[in-house]
Formats: sequence, C-alpha cells, structure tokens
Amino acid sequence: MRRLCILVLALAALAARTAAAPAPPLSEFIHVGRTVNEGAPADVWTLATGPSGFLWLGTGFGLYRFDGLRFERYPLREGQGLRSTNINALALLPDGDIWLGLYAGGVARLRAGEVTHFGPAEGLPPGRVLHFARTADGSLWAAAAGGLARFHDGRWQRIGSDWGYEATGADYVFVDSRNVLWVTSGGVLSFLRPGEHRFTPTGEQPDREAVLAEDLRGRLWVSDQRLGTRPLPDYAGGAPAATTVPDRLPAPYPRAKQMLFAADGSLWLTQYGIGVRRLREPDRVAAGQPLTPNDALETFSARDGLPSDQTVPLAEDGEGHVWVGTNSGIGSLRRRVVQVLDDPTGAFKHTTMLTPWGSGVLASSPNALLQLDPPHAPIVQPNAQRLNGAFRGPEGAVWRMQAGGLWREWQGRLDRLMPLDEQVLAFAPAGNGGAWISMGDTGVFRVEGLSVTPEPRALADGAPPTVIAGRGPAEVWFGHDDQVIRLAGDQITRYTAADGLHVGRTSAIVFGRRAVYVAGEAGLARFDGRRFTSVSAEQDDALAHVTGMVETSDGTLWLNGGRGVVQVRGADVDSLFSASPGRTVYRLIDWRHGLPGVAQQASSVATLVRDARGRLWFNTNRGVAWLDPEALAQPDPAPAVGIRALRAGDRQYLPGTALSLPGGTRSVVLQYTAFALVTAERTRFRYRLLGVDSDWQDGGTRREASYANLGHGDYVFQVSASHGDGTWSEQPAELHFSIAPTFVQSRAFIAVAAVLVLALAWGGGALRTRAIARRLRMLLEERHAERERIARELHDTLLQSTQGLIISVQGLVARLPRHDDVRTGVEALLDRADDVVLEARDRVRGLRANGADGPGLLQALEALGQDLATGTGIIFRVASSGRPRELRPEASDELLCIGREALLNAFRHAQARQIEVELAFGVAELILSVRDDGIGIAPEVLARGHRPGHWGLPGMRERIEAMGGNLRLASEV
Repeated sequence: MRRLCILVLALAALAARTAAAPAPPLSEFIHVGRTVNEGAPADVWTLATGPSGFLWLGTGFGLYRFDGLRFERYPLREGQGLRSTNINALALLPDGDIWLGLYAGGVARLRAGEVTHFGPAEGLPPGRVLHFARTADGSLWAAAAGGLARFHDGRWQRIGSDWGYEATGADYVFVDSRNVLWVTSGGVLSFLRPGEHRFTPTGEQPDREAVLAEDLRGRLWVSDQRLGTRPLPDYAGGAPAATTVPDRLPAPYPRAKQMLFAADGSLWLTQYGIGVRRLREPDRVAAGQPLTPNDALETFSARDGLPSDQTVPLAEDGEGHVWVGTNSGIGSLRRRVVQVLDDPTGAFKHTTMLTPWGSGVLASSPNALLQLDPPHAPIVQPNAQRLNGAFRGPEGAVWRMQAGGLWREWQGRLDRLMPLDEQVLAFAPAGNGGAWISMGDTGVFRVEGLSVTPEPRALADGAPPTVIAGRGPAEVWFGHDDQVIRLAGDQITRYTAADGLHVGRTSAIVFGRRAVYVAGEAGLARFDGRRFTSVSAEQDDALAHVTGMVETSDGTLWLNGGRGVVQVRGADVDSLFSASPGRTVYRLIDWRHGLPGVAQQASSVATLVRDARGRLWFNTNRGVAWLDPEALAQPDPAPAVGIRALRAGDRQYLPGTALSLPGGTRSVVLQYTAFALVTAERTRFRYRLLGVDSDWQDGGTRREASYANLGHGDYVFQVSASHGDGTWSEQPAELHFSIAPTFVQSRAFIAVAAVLVLALAWGGGALRTRAIARRLRMLLEERHAERERIARELHDTLLQSTQGLIISVQGLVARLPRHDDVRTGVEALLDRADDVVLEARDRVRGLRANGADGPGLLQALEALGQDLATGTGIIFRVASSGRPRELRPEASDELLCIGREALLNAFRHAQARQIEVELAFGVAELILSVRDDGIGIAPEVLARGHRPGHWGLPGMRERIEAMGGNLRLASEV
C-alpha cells in the first residue's frame, strides 16, 4: 500500500508538471552583454555560480569572478601562482574550495588564495582535465584525457578495472538528482549508482564531444556529434541497455557544446558558431528521440546582441538568469518584468497618447490607433485619425483632441467645440463632466457642454499651465514653473517656493489618499494640506522629469520618469520625503527589466495610466509598455556583501582570520562588493569602522572606503548593501584587522619612556630645588651683609654720636648744683638715654648675630634667654622635641633673629614669671615656640598685627613668610 501511495503521488506530481504552463518565449527575455571592450575576459570556457554570489569564469586567461559590475582576476596570495591559466573545468565546493581543471594537464585547488597543484605524482591521470562532478559522499570526480579519477579523503585515486571502468580516458562526468554518476569515455556511456563500486555500461556510444544534462523530470539527456541531442531511457532505473547503434544523423540536427535545463523547464543549448538555442517544452520529446530541424527551437545570436556566436558554457543563477560564455565576453538572458507592446503596425515607437479604455487602454500614434487589452490581440482602429488626447467623462461623453480641433462624442452626436491651431500644453477632464485645455498662446479654457469659457485665473504671470488636474466637481489645480494654482470655487490659492515647492517646470499632478503629489523637471513634492516637502533632482535624479504618476489602492506610488519607472511602497512614502536627502527607499524599474526607453517628455496627457484590470501602462520615448503590479515579484532581499581586499600603501591584503598590518600604517583602503549580478549598478552601500565612525557612513555606489590617521590597535570594518529600496543586508560583512605598534608605540618603549620621564622630572626637581636654595642663600647672604653694614653704620655713627652727646650733657649737668631740680630732671633723661643706647646696641648685636646650624640654634637661643633673664627673677627654660637635624645657615640665621625678637618682647613687655622656648623638629616642618605666663597681648594689637610705632611683630612676620612659613600669635589673660 505504501509503495502504491508513493507511486500515485509520483504520477500526480508528474502529471502536474506535465500540465504546467510552458516556459515563456524568448521574446519575453532581455539580454545584457559584457564584451571584451567592456572589461570581460575572452575565451570563456566554463561558468559556475555558487553560494558566494559571484559568477565565476574559467577562461583561457585565468580564473575570474564577476560581481555584476566588474570582472576581477581571482586574487592569489603573495608567492602563489597557477602552472597554467588556460582553464577547462571549474567546480565550486560547499566548503569554499575552488577546483580548476587545466588544459595543460593537472588540477589546481584554490583555498583562501592558496594554491595546491595535483598531477600524476599525486595519483591524477595525465592529460587535460575537462569536467568535474561531485557525489553526495563528498567525492570529487575528474574526467581527464588519461582516465577517470576520484578525490577522496585528501588524495586522488585513478579509477580502473577494479571499478569495472575499462576506458583509457574520460570525456565528461555528470551527477544526476539521484546521485548517480555518469561518465562518457571513448564511445561508452556508463553509470555508477550510489554505494556501488562498479560502473554499468548503457550500450550508448556517444562520441568524445558528448555532453550530459538532466531535465526537470529527471531524464538524462545527451548531445553529441553522432546522434544529436536527445533524452535517454532510464538506464539507472532499470531500462535495458541499448543493443543497436543508429546511423550518424545529418549535420542540420542540433548538437550542443553545453546543455542547461533552466528552472522554468526549458532546455538551453550552445552551438559553436550559431549562438544559443532554446527549446521551450522539452517534455514533449520522447526518450531516444533526437531533436530535429523541425522542432521549435528559438535562437539568440550575435545579431540579437550576444557578444559572439562562438559559445560554449551555460549557467543559471539563483534569480533564474541564464549566463552564456563566448570567446568575446559573456551575456545574460533574463525574463522581462515589463511587457512591451506587440505592435502589429510598427508605428508605435512614438506614441502620443494613452488613456484607459474599456478593460484596457487606447493608444494613439501619428499613424495608427490601437485598442490594447492583453492577452487579447491588439485591435487596430480603421481609418482612425491621430489622437493627441482622449478620455471618457463620468456621464459617458468621449472627449478627443485630434485633427481639426477638440471634439465631444455623446449620445451618438459628434461636435467640434473649438479649433486647436497651436500647441496644447495640457488636457484634462473637468469635475462637472466637461474638460480643461491649456494652449501655448491662447490661454486656459473650460469647456462645458458646447460652451467654451476662458479662465484667466489659471495663468501665472500671463503664462498658461503645463499640467491640469481636477479633484471633485469644483476643485482644479494648475501647474506652472515652481508654482501651483489651486482653484476651488471662487477661492484661489497660489503655492510657490516659499511654501516648499521646488520642482521646476511642473509635469504631473496626482491626488493621493493622504496627500497631493506634484512632479516636475527638477524633482518631486508632496503637499500635506499645509506645506510642500520637495525632493530635488540633485538629491536623487530618479525622481526628476516625471510625466506620469499613479497611486494604487495600497498606497504605493508609481512614477514614470527620466530614469525609468519608480515604485515607492506605501510604507516608504514618508521616508522618501524625510529629512535625509538622497535616501533611497524605492525600486527602480528600467531597461534591465525590459522597459523600453524612459518617460516621454512634454506630453499634454499623463504618460502613466492604470486600466480597469489594475495594470499599469507606460508611454516611453521608445514605445508602449505595461506591467501587472500583482504579478510583480516582491522586492528581492538585500544582497549579500563581501570584502574583497584591504590595501595599505603598495601592498594588498586578502581577508584572513588574522590580518595584521605593520607598525606605522596610517591609511588603509577597504574594497568590498555586493553579490547582485543584475542590480549591481544600483546597489548602494553603507559602512563603518568601529572605534572610528560613530554611525554608518553612506558609501553610495562606491565599492571602497578610505581611512587615514589611524593609530595602532584592533579594528573591525563592517559594510552592508541595498538594492536601492531601503532594505539593507541582514548580516553586514566584517573584516577584523590590527595595526601593530611601532617601537615608540610599544609597551616596552612606553615603560622606558615613563622611567625616563620620571627620572627627568626628579632630576629637574632636584636641580630646581638646588637652584632655589642657591638663590635663597645668595639672597640671605646679601641681606646679612646689608645688616652688618647697617649695624656698622649705626654703631660707628649714630650710637657713637649719641654716646658722645650723652657724655657732653653729663659734663654740663655736673656743673649744676647737686640738689638742683633741673639737674635731677636732666639726670633722669640721661638715664633714659642710656637705656635707649643699650636697646640700640642690642638691636645692632641682633643685626650682626650669626645664625646657628641645627642644634646650635637652640643653644644660641638658650644663651640669649639666660642673658636676658639675669637679674630679673624670671625663670627661663628651653626644650627640644623630635630628632634634631642640621639647618641651612640662612634659615638658622632668620630663625635666630625671629627668636631674639620674640624673647626681647617677652622679657620687656610680658611681665612674666616664666618664659619658655621650644624647638620641635618634625618630618616636614620645624616649629619654634616662645611661651610666657605674662599679661598677654592686647586684643587691638592682635587685631592690627603690631603696636603703633613699633615694627617688631611686622618684621618677624615678614621674615617667616619670606622663608615660606607662618607666624601665629596667641594670647590668654
């Protein structure tokens, strides 16, 4: 029962496939070629597509890869090279390895730019290697002139009689969908089933140039010079081996250099010297029946645009595009997205008008009028006059601009309403069932019934509008140069550049569900009810020269413009008019999709209309085309991206797991690409260098990024791509690289430099300290010398003179009577003068005193205190704390002067019973304290800092501050 169910399902699937619609004709395909003059390599012998997205070309000049924009010779690492650049066979393995079969013999394996060669010494048969095939167990099979070989477990093994293979060579190897290996060799076709180790002959005797392919039904086809191109019986499935050998077929029977069954089921063949042949329905060919000259084979050759008729390889990419290799470049054939008008008259290369008509459209040219409604054949209107514009009003009247003037056909009556002797700029229906018409010299007219009324309010600076569009029964818009006039009843509103309208000469107006769109020669604008937002041609030239617009029910905006047809999905319309100029959020449909030419310019009617079936019709400068939005494929996912190389200076580095650049590298150029063979010219990029760029950088269509002023460290470069519709690659490509530090950037140098900086800082500090000490010593020595000079002057002049004056006065006093009151008063004054002299001598002694060093300072202060205490009854003590250290002489001298002044003040003014001096040596400071138990210092003296007319305290403060210290006075009563 299970086998029966499987059989029923298989038969159902086969029936469904058989009943499927035939592949489209070749006329629905477009061709894009790249010749040698456009950078393509010559002598393309083999093609392959793989998961990387590249198209790979094995040529007589080496291995190339094509990303849709440029051809690049496969980059090998330094010191690597191929023994021969003439490549016959090419295999791309899932693990990324690339295998090449060389015309000169041998095989080369490419792995991340590294080359490994294999030849007879490694077990490979001699002679040129023509084809590869890979079985499900991971084995790679090679057909060589000297035999058949298998690469398994890292080594080549020559296949011989132990496998039931008796041929001395191999011409072609092929693996079918059941994992059966087929081999042609010297007039024998044999196969190897999975798990078996002996080949089984089929009885077929193809010649040495035979090629193999499998159709979508699983049938094996063979093509050779003897019996042409034919499907074979299912030998691997149990069909009996062939026992008879048919006679050789005559020359006209098609014979292929290569065969390809495309995803649509059609059979493609290359015939050297003829080009490409195609059979739309190969299922109709019975097993064993060769193709004949009577079969409906389509041909595409150099006359149709193929680079050359000398064709060999075929390949199909993931998007269903068929690639053909020739001796002068490559070509690709892809199905049209846009359908071109099948023009039976040949007169529609210059269409003047499209208007919805019935379920299709009415198209007019200077010489003919066609009613179009695919799939029905075009209907030629007999004796039709040229139409420059037409529409059917809501009441059923038909309005036409044609020879002789403006006509209205209604209720079987045809009326000529006005002559048209000058250029018509715009023609549109009026909301009340009439029509609007704008003429170059005459102005704007509104036609209602049989009356024609001028409308001067529609003029701008006396000029008539280039576009007229009505909305509702009482609202109409007139488009001028960067100006739109809105007429609603009796209300007139003018919108200009001050309102954000920047489109140049208006070429189309359409009323959308949420906004009004105005197109012009210089851009596109949207009106939200308050203000216009414009996108200029400088920001994106695909939005310029739009002469036809349509908004579909899902909010999608369609534009027919100067670069092709633009589709903006409803969800992306807001982004189109966002504040990011140049942001691409649309799909561009152009010649790559089959659109003939670009939008026709200076048309009095819209060049884009939508018919009753929802199809879009485009009037271009090369004819009429249409597409069905419902049948249009969804936007392709964003293309995958890859990083090709990094260039620094004159060296190029291939991507690797550990890419390290030498120290001192400051600038790099990163080269990348996108795997979009068809949309390569429109692919946009964005990139960033982590740690350098804070956000994505817009790379436009450029395929490299440059960075300068880089330092050493680790970097990650990321790049993603978009087809131009705003959808970016899900996973950006990444390249990790590092720049090594130079010696001066290394850690060792930094450590040494840090030590040197610290040493220099310490040395500089020490030198500065010594310089400051030397300068201070010199300053103190100068001050000490100045003090000694002043002391000498005071002693030798002032004190001696004063002493002499006192002696002279005493001599005079001695002459006075002993008990005379005058004598008594003078002697008291002389006693006071003696005290002044004594005090002055003390001051002079202080000026001439030499400082003590270290512990000697305490001894000097003790001697001074004991001397001052003699005969006074005052108890004087000295004390010391800390570890005494030596002091610089200038510091000791200043401290001695300060201490002397403090002791003199204490003994003279404190009225103390006890006076104490303490010298405390700290770690980073020296404290000299003078304490007494006397009457203290008056508060006003503490507040002022000195007694009026006395300069002892200020002098002490000046001395200590000059040394960088502090003077602290405290008084307690």
